[in-house]
Amino acid sequence: MNWDYVAGFIDGEGSIIIKPPRVRLYISNTNKNILVEIKNFVGAGTVSEVKRKLKPNWNRQYSWTLCDHKEVLRILKQLENRIILKKHLGDEAIKYIENKRWIGFYLSREELEKVKNLPSRKAAKELGVSAFSILKYSKEYNIR
Repeated sequence: MNWDYVAGFIDGEGSIIIKPPRVRLYISNTNKNILVEIKNFVGAGTVSEVKRKLKPNWNRQYSWTLCDHKEVLRILKQLENRIILKKHLGDEAIKYIENKRWIGFYLSREELEKVKNLPSRKAAKELGVSAFSILKYSKEYNIR
């Protein structure tokens, strides 16, 4: 097992999911053992059976999932120059976590000025924060 192998699985069978306020790594496969090996190699995540109604010719499906932002960031940094198909998502997820957008940490006046004409929800999606953060900082800066 090595990082190139994990990158191949992320590119082929996996997902980098950015759905504010969460970033998640996910791989699904019918081979539970390989997912356990990936979990053990990267040192994080959970392997579980995907609950679905099986048809007679279907195999059981399993998933490896990682939601902890600190661990997601660590792993994405290892994969940064290895993933190909999902490189843009990896880069976006790294930026999102490093900028602490997932906790609605801070918005500058300049950022809010750029989206001040958008409804709060659209502005929040554009900036990767909660609508509450848009309202809070808009009030603080007296914008809108």
